[in-house]
Formats: sequence, structure tokens, C-alpha cells
Amino acid sequence: MSIGARFLEIRKAKGLKQTDVAEAIGISHGALVNYEKGREPPASAILAFSRVYGVSANWLLTGEGRPDAESLDSIYARSIATAWAFLSRGGDDVEQDALIKLGGALFQYLLEHGEISPAMSEKIFALSA
Repeated sequence: MSIGARFLEIRKAKGLKQTDVAEAIGISHGALVNYEKGREPPASAILAFSRVYGVSANWLLTGEGRPDAESLDSIYARSIATAWAFLSRGGDDVEQDALIKLGGALFQYLLEHGEISPAMSEKIFALSA
């Protein structure tokens, strides 16, 4: 799948018209049409599309990973919050090493899968305890 095909996929998923997308990312309508048909867009168009629509530039370029552009800081903060909630749920003091170990395991899982089901959370908690 080309970069333009990924542009098209996101545009359609968001229910947008070509003219709206072209204007939002600062290119002509004709240029967007050409990109969606397979012409290679310049880096400036890829970065603008990524920024405006919250799409991972890496995914646009390679098709690998997840299309959403959640930052690593955000993923790590979410993993630490989940780890803290689990470790402090019994009212006991939480050791920093346990929080770091569990947060690291959750961070890795979130990077690879995006979300953690309650069942998978329990498995990760058990493995990292």
C-alpha cells in the first residue's frame, strides 16, 4: 500500500472530502488526487497530514505499526498510572522497583498492542510481580 493509499484510508475513515484535506495540509486538490493515486508526496505533505490528522508519520511512510500517533510519553504515563493503580489497590506501601518493573512491562505491551484488556492486565501483573 502506498503513502497516498494510507492518506485515502484515513480521509475516508474520517469522512472528509479531498478538497478539505488538501486545504488543511496546505496542498492543492490536484496534488492530493495524485498522491492518493500513487504519486509519492513530499515530506512536507506527509508531516502536515500526520500533524493535522493525528496519524503516525512512521505508519504513513511504512505502513508499519499503528496509524494513531499517540506519543511515547503518553503511553508511558498511561502504563505508570495503570501500574500504580494495581500496586496501590491493596493499601500497602509500593516499592519503587516494583512500580518501575510493572510500568516497563505495561509500556512494552501498550507499544505493541495499543490497549490492555483486564485479563491481559492481570497476566502482566502476575508476570512482573
